[in-house]
Amino acid sequence: MACLATRPNPMAKLLGLLVLLGLGWLVVKRLLGPAPVRRDPPQPRFEKTVRCARCGVHLPPALTRSSEVGPVCADDECQARTDTRRNTAAGPERRP
Repeated sequence: MACLATRPNPMAKLLGLLVLLGLGWLVVKRLLGPAPVRRDPPQPRFEKTVRCARCGVHLPPALTRSSEVGPVCADDECQARTDTRRNTAAGPERRP
């Protein structure tokens, strides 16, 4: 009768090989050290905004124009909306 302990099982060989490869990989990783961390410059979380003196919308300063009342929208419709509001808010003209 042949003794089974003298012949290693093929599955045991494969398992042993995987364990050795895993240990070798851990040793190599430890010798190389941690990977360098690349830090990108932090991005600003928000952009400074100013309020339009005509309509009240907050927008970046690059999208505004200066006027006598302060920063205003560079949008022509803002001026038109403001003029319309002023005319309707004043009510009809009264003549004596």
